[in-house]
Amino acid sequence: MDDIYIKKYEDSDFRDVIALLVQSFKSKFCQHQKLNDIDIENILYSFWNMKADDPEYIHFVAKENKKIVGVILIRCREINNKNAEIPIISLCRQYGFYNILMMCIKMILLEDHKLKEGECYIEHIAVHSKCRGKGVGMLLLQQGEKALIDRGYTSYTLAVAGENPAKHLYDRFGFQDITKGESRLKGYFIGESRWTIMQKVYNN
Repeated sequence: MDDIYIKKYEDSDFRDVIALLVQSFKSKFCQHQKLNDIDIENILYSFWNMKADDPEYIHFVAKENKKIVGVILIRCREINNKNAEIPIISLCRQYGFYNILMMCIKMILLEDHKLKEGECYIEHIAVHSKCRGKGVGMLLLQQGEKALIDRGYTSYTLAVAGENPAKHLYDRFGFQDITKGESRLKGYFIGESRWTIMQKVYNN
């Protein structure tokens, strides 16, 4: 752990963050699709427009020997037209209409949580497979928590799928189950139908 540290996301981290997300969530991205890692990375690179100075997000990365091994992205408010310049036509020509349509649906389903007053939502938290079990996820959660408390937010929310073992980490960190549900749409498009919404509330 001595070589692992947390820092604010920088625009130069974008490609490495995308690669980590593909490595961590490949089964969801590839559900009903046959795309290789590079294809998925390029599509996500076109879909997302993450900027380090974006006030709507709290964004940190974990690094080991200057290489990104973890990431947390926290949404602080509702976002409309997050990236209005997605080159849909060129993407369809390159990867096929079906693949792009499927990816669009998956992105919508994975980001469908509506924020309440004072709430922040973890859009994703991921740790490289070689660093799991080393406390990286806890460090990311702690850094995110400190940042959202400093900004005056009162709750920290996330969605965890099925039997994801990361739920034990969230339990230890103080998150509590608030709703459990089943979505046939998510089951078909993402491969996970059962989801639990967890939340940690703060008294300011």
